[in-house]
Amino acid sequence: ALEMLGRADVTGCVEAMRGAFPGMPERTLAQFSADWRYDFKRSEAALIASLKWREETLPKAPGPEGSDGATAAARLFTHRGFDHAGRAVFLYHGSRFAPKKWSADAVMLGVVHTLEAGFAAADARDPDNDGTAVIILYLDRGSKLDMDLAKRFGRTIGAHYPGRAHKALIYPGTPLASRLWAVAKLFFSSEVREMVLLVKEKREGRATFATYLPEETLALLGIDAWHNAPWAAPEAVPLPAGRQAVDATATATA
Repeated sequence: ALEMLGRADVTGCVEAMRGAFPGMPERTLAQFSADWRYDFKRSEAALIASLKWREETLPKAPGPEGSDGATAAARLFTHRGFDHAGRAVFLYHGSRFAPKKWSADAVMLGVVHTLEAGFAAADARDPDNDGTAVIILYLDRGSKLDMDLAKRFGRTIGAHYPGRAHKALIYPGTPLASRLWAVAKLFFSSEVREMVLLVKEKREGRATFATYLPEETLALLGIDAWHNAPWAAPEAVPLPAGRQAVDATATATA
């Protein structure tokens, strides 16, 4: 556990990481160091592997409009504003907008481009934000969580965005979802368990979301349309003046 580490272990690892990666943002060094319990050799190897992955992955565009990657970036996993502390807020829209037969690799590329755009927007808005994000997992009627994509998403976040998930809000937190999570959480670390929150429906659910998200972001999420229909598709949600959601065209040409 982290509390068992001495101050010298923490300071020594971060100092060594600074020497190994001159010019690398302090936040990145701290996140990789903490993720590997301040073991310098393991932290260094993880960051080297992640930098190689970024060099190979990020230049690739998700694909043209209508492709699996562009669909993922524009509809399946979208950046929807910021929380009260200026953190990026992302919405995973179940698997409702996913093609019936898709390329998981292409979809993950779209997800990665959305993550990069959202984190960049948060940094541009507030350079002093803590670099983490709120992820909302919305499972509307008739939708399910694609387990293959969930596993790939978990691996990608763990390997290349360590420490960058602040909170994961699962909606709707129905009694069935609660029972499933009670079993599933046994397979996750205490850090992950503390990060996940099941949000109940209707007024209580909206009040919970409001504790984390300002009204502007709630509007971008289409949160008040719950009682009428599943949450609005991104193009149906009115955006505040001067704010533009990440879309397939912008992402594909980035």
